[in-house]
Amino acid sequence: MAKNLHVGDRVYVPWTRLGVVDDKPSALHYTRVVEVNQRSVVVEMPDANRTTVASSAVLKNLGIAVIRIGDLETEVGLLDPLAKSVLQFLRLLNTDDSFTRLFETRSLAELRHFWENNGGALSHVVLIGHGSDAGIRFGTEGTKSAQDIGEIVAQDGQRKQFISLCCHTGRAAFAKAFSGFPACESIIAPFDSVHGAVASQFCQTFFAFHLLNGITTTVAFKNTCKSVPGNHVLKLWQNSKRKG
Repeated sequence: MAKNLHVGDRVYVPWTRLGVVDDKPSALHYTRVVEVNQRSVVVEMPDANRTTVASSAVLKNLGIAVIRIGDLETEVGLLDPLAKSVLQFLRLLNTDDSFTRLFETRSLAELRHFWENNGGALSHVVLIGHGSDAGIRFGTEGTKSAQDIGEIVAQDGQRKQFISLCCHTGRAAFAKAFSGFPACESIIAPFDSVHGAVASQFCQTFFAFHLLNGITTTVAFKNTCKSVPGNHVLKLWQNSKRKG
């Protein structure tokens, strides 16, 4: 999660990692770093006390975009329900509307405009659409490659975690190239076709492990694969290498 933390940084920490298991409106506590150690940080609690937490459980930035890439054919029956199911789950993790954004597009131009205005605030991106070895289909524009999309998401220069629920985008033809962009910290994506219900459950389970429990991307991915039917379909890529 967060790297290069400094005293005074504002960060997000899962309540569960702070020993708080009460029913909180948000899964995360927004607080301040008051001490930095080798693999941990000391943060402020709401009651003015301080507590130590592993730096791997800390998020320096938090903003999630659920990007529904339309195809004009399956939006009502598949893409919209899938996007909304993921969106509503994420809103259960945090009641702040600025935490999660749903953006619907059918063109690269619209995606570029959205990214220019919102990309810098994002830490995680969920891509929902139809994919293939060659890329992701954008409405009537046809399939756009990892290079086409990667050039847009690289604009703000900040590394983000991507989850693509677009079929076949977990194959090397797309994921190896996309995960090699400096803006991509990692991408989780289906190697083969994936049922919409499985895709939704996988995404929700991953974020529960990752944000609710404060587990790193790699461990959250492995735990999710053990928990969800059809888990073998999803693959994890980092720095142009498959990690799972």
